[in-house]
Amino acid sequence: MAIYHLSVSNVSRASGSKATATLSYISGKRVHDERRGETYDYGRKERVLRVGTLLPEGAPAEYADPAVLFNAVELHETGRTARPAKKIVVALPREFTPRQRVQALEEYIRENLNADGYAATYAIHEDREGNNPHAHILVANRQIDPATGGWARLKQRMEYVLDERGERVPLIDPETGRQKTDKRGRRQWKRTSVSLNPLDRKAKLKALRESWANTCNARLDETARIDHRSLEDQGSDLEPTIHEGYAARAIERAGGVSERCQTNREIRRSNSLLTAVRAELGRIFDRLGELFAAKIRQLRQRQARPEPAREPNWRYFEGDARRQLEADKADHTAAIRGKLMDARADVGNREEWWRSHGTEEHEAAKQIIDVARAASREARDANIFKRGRLLRNAEQVAGEQSEKLRGAVPWLEDTDIPADWDQANRFRMRTTKAIHDHDMQPRTRLVAELERRLEQAERAESEKPSPEQVKALALRMAEQRAQAENPTQDTKRPAPSGDEPLDLSEPEDWGEASPFESRQAPRTKADLLNEIRQRTDRLTGQQEAEQRQIDPWSAQPPQRRGHGR
Repeated sequence: MAIYHLSVSNVSRASGSKATATLSYISGKRVHDERRGETYDYGRKERVLRVGTLLPEGAPAEYADPAVLFNAVELHETGRTARPAKKIVVALPREFTPRQRVQALEEYIRENLNADGYAATYAIHEDREGNNPHAHILVANRQIDPATGGWARLKQRMEYVLDERGERVPLIDPETGRQKTDKRGRRQWKRTSVSLNPLDRKAKLKALRESWANTCNARLDETARIDHRSLEDQGSDLEPTIHEGYAARAIERAGGVSERCQTNREIRRSNSLLTAVRAELGRIFDRLGELFAAKIRQLRQRQARPEPAREPNWRYFEGDARRQLEADKADHTAAIRGKLMDARADVGNREEWWRSHGTEEHEAAKQIIDVARAASREARDANIFKRGRLLRNAEQVAGEQSEKLRGAVPWLEDTDIPADWDQANRFRMRTTKAIHDHDMQPRTRLVAELERRLEQAERAESEKPSPEQVKALALRMAEQRAQAENPTQDTKRPAPSGDEPLDLSEPEDWGEASPFESRQAPRTKADLLNEIRQRTDRLTGQQEAEQRQIDPWSAQPPQRRGHGR
């Protein structure tokens, strides 16, 4: 039976992986690494059935040799944390012939990788018994420019954040509530960093998974189709099995018991029990439907009688209220965290602006101080006959420039420019730092305030909602539900017509909470089934359990050893 498996991993230089070494393993050939001067021979040649390389449009012809291709990408990627390649592993259906395997792989690579400019080498493997056909696809993690035949430039770039209408999102000042502007009065917009490599995007990885399933299904019978979705995405509550691997199956073939294979056997037994439980639940709810239909007349007669006034059943909404409070806390924390990230990014952007441009106040102060520095330097370098006169001139210039500095930067505390050359240099550095700190102060203060608020929000999020808060919100939910169901409630109830919705609550439950509402912990399926049985037995006076041939709730699931789940 065909199974679905597709995994994508990075060949990362930071973790010690190399594209040439990975190529040697999947191809079963000796590969020389030109960047490191090493030769790798990791492969198991007897298990490699076929190796092929597919190139995109415009790729150099010499890249048809996989050793040349992946040496080229290794030499091009120079960073210590570079990821020169990605490895895709797919399970090949046993129903495929050798020709169908090659056709499916090459069609998949051309449509999903070559079409986007990626070069890839694939290798088809089998185990010794031919029971595990699979393929390794090694992809150069950089696109090839069809115009030049060289490697495309990959980098992150900043793009504007767009709302649901496709318009730019303004950058709001949290203090004023208005859109921020720069020094020239231009409006500021939110921006985000975007990767230009499609293989790093989640949508592309999902498309790769779906495309492999479609490629295989086009060659499989309807009874052997595979599904790329997980059990959770398929809406199934069955527990997925784990990957056994070659070593585990070798232990089983040798007569031993593999821990991973044993785990899968226990999972299959548990899934079979769950299927039986689901069938039993279906029979129980069918019986409940019959009981409800038999009591319709009695319930309508009771509905014709006036109801006693009672408090809204807020416990019915207790779980929703608790989850709503926790969700509100999480949303509040996420909102503060987003503001903090924006504030930190603003600080970084402003630092970059300072390093390259500065501010108008800084430029004006620097020019004013440089005039005084020039006079003090002239006095310092003068001979003994001119030094006295030039020192007096330097003091006069320093006083005049100090007045200009006070006018240009009125908030600056120390505006007295020294007449001495060394002191004037130190004063220039202090003034630059003071202007920088004054310009960055609102942003750094906002970051500190957001960090304090984020700490408070995270601490509040870790605390459970108090019973008073839960009850207050649950009461409001119950009142809103009652108002929505009876918007024009009248004190005089009309005569029943027979078409009114039924009130299925029991009279003995009007003054107390039901067994389902008195317990705050989540109920299991077994607890829920027991409560349904008790209610059914009380209504009918019959013991339904004696008529069932099997009771799946009496069977205990198998105990799994060695796996903490």
